[in-house]
Amino acid sequence: MQSALTSNNRQKGFTLIELLVALGVSAVIAVLAYQSIDSMVNVKSTVEQHSKATESLQRAVWWLEQDFIQLAPRPIQDELGSAKPAFEYREDMGVEFTRIALFPTPNSNGGLLRVGYRLEDDVLYRLTWPVLDRAQDTQPKKIAVLRDIRGFDIEMLSVGNEWLKDWPKANQALTELPRVNRVTIEHKTLGTITRLFMGVN
Repeated sequence: MQSALTSNNRQKGFTLIELLVALGVSAVIAVLAYQSIDSMVNVKSTVEQHSKATESLQRAVWWLEQDFIQLAPRPIQDELGSAKPAFEYREDMGVEFTRIALFPTPNSNGGLLRVGYRLEDDVLYRLTWPVLDRAQDTQPKKIAVLRDIRGFDIEMLSVGNEWLKDWPKANQALTELPRVNRVTIEHKTLGTITRLFMGVN
């Protein structure tokens, strides 16, 4: 009788091996669950970053379009009194031009506005000047419109249907404007984006 009771007591508990196996299985399940959750969090974070980058790019392209489709053939005077063309582009200096301002603004003059875009330290900036013809103390308002940019390049189609890398050429009038502007942005996350903006036909 006593032998039967002893046998039943032994069968009620878990052996050390069974406990170790259970702990091992639990640990594997926990690791797999953590990896699954971590992966989901990383995917969500990546999607959110991509969405924000796309939204910023769309906003920057909207700004570019609004500026480039309203070019005006109005040269200006710089801080030293020298004439600057209505549209000017150099890869190392960025682009600067006069555009139509549909509504009077603090940065417009006679319905016109001087605008520029410049790439500095992987950030694309939009610049606006308070006047067209500048004094020595005239400073532009500078706003970051797009970050994480590797390259910002513009090609201009001339009246003679020639794509130019610089504008204006030596033989071009200061009032001459591109027929089409091909803007290429190289984004670190979204890759290369190219847009065509109609100029003056």
